[in-house]
Amino acid sequence: MTIARFLLEAGFLVLVAAAVGLAGLGWVWIAVVMFCAWLLVAVVERSEGKAGAARRASPAEHKQEPAAETPSPEPPPEPEAEPEPEPVAEAEAKPVLTVAPPPQPPPATEPEVPAEPEVVVPLVRRDSTPREWNVWDLERIASEQEGESLARDEERALLLMSLRQFANASGDLPVDFDPLIREAFGTALDELRMQGLR
Repeated sequence: MTIARFLLEAGFLVLVAAAVGLAGLGWVWIAVVMFCAWLLVAVVERSEGKAGAARRASPAEHKQEPAAETPSPEPPPEPEAEPEPEPVAEAEAKPVLTVAPPPQPPPATEPEVPAEPEVVVPLVRRDSTPREWNVWDLERIASEQEGESLARDEERALLLMSLRQFANASGDLPVDFDPLIREAFGTALDELRMQGLR
């Protein structure tokens, strides 16, 4: 398809759309007229395509006619395959006896390294029943572990500062704060529990 023909068909469709739009027809009539215009363009395009294909095929037929007139040479006859010779029976092979090499000596064993003594870790009973915690003990644990994690140190310092107002005169906190303290201090409370068991 040439560019000129494409531009001509596109221009036709645009002009039909503009004319129908200016005529003030309803959307149903605009759709019907545009479909008919598109159908007309499709029919013209198809007929041009068939005519172009016929024009392209006719010169090719003229070129093929002389080739059809010349006879093709016959293929040479295939030579007859020679029969394969029958295999000669091979003499039976006699078994050969060989001497097996002597067994390898076992690898030298490494001297035994004395086992390191096992480290005994005291088992702390995980008591999940709520209990009262002492603010002063919690502050001592926080100061001993200070410097390991800056975020955790800051969290514990702010928590302890706000918990002081709820502690009684001896520093004991109500049982209601147990889950909060366990979450903030975690395994650091094991030392405090061990002291409580003694």
